[in-house]
Amino acid sequence: MPLRRCCHLRMPLLLFAISVFSAAAHARARSVSTYDGSVDFGAQLLRLDDGCLSVDGTVTSGDFFQNLKRIDVRGRLEYRKRGKVVTDYPETLMASIHILGDKCTALLSSSPSAVFDGNSFSLRFEVNWKDGMELKPATLSPVVAHCVGSSMHVIGDRDFMAPSVTCQMAVDSKDVPLVDHLIVSVFGADGRRLTRLSAGP
Repeated sequence: MPLRRCCHLRMPLLLFAISVFSAAAHARARSVSTYDGSVDFGAQLLRLDDGCLSVDGTVTSGDFFQNLKRIDVRGRLEYRKRGKVVTDYPETLMASIHILGDKCTALLSSSPSAVFDGNSFSLRFEVNWKDGMELKPATLSPVVAHCVGSSMHVIGDRDFMAPSVTCQMAVDSKDVPLVDHLIVSVFGADGRRLTRLSAGP
């Protein structure tokens, strides 16, 4: 009898220890990211021979990215929205790229960069999907980006009008897996690639 009572006491303690260990391991294995309506391209500062360009942007699609959650369980990505698993992007994404000109230093010319010529600008975009290391062309609708130029007054130790341009493009994303990244390459008038942006949940 004493031996049997001892075994009965140990069993609940053993089950409790196993459950605590499993919960701790599960917590360490899961990493959750939540998106608030958009996915950002990483902001960049480009230092060119004739000036600087600040580049950033976002990817949106209605309320698709609102409260979308990415769960990483031991390297395996899973996306959920309202408790349901989501595997693909919606039919169309809107990619917005914003470029702001800057002289970088007072020694440079008054034009921030050759990208901007007075009130006009010259840019070309190439859009791809990236799956691992593989790139495949993305389809735009319409096939060109819609760009609008503007300017802003920079104050402080550098008082000048900084030109800027915002370009938007609708990207066909039907049946594209959420693990793929949208890659936007930006080219200047001379055909030289200025930068490459990447966005993905």
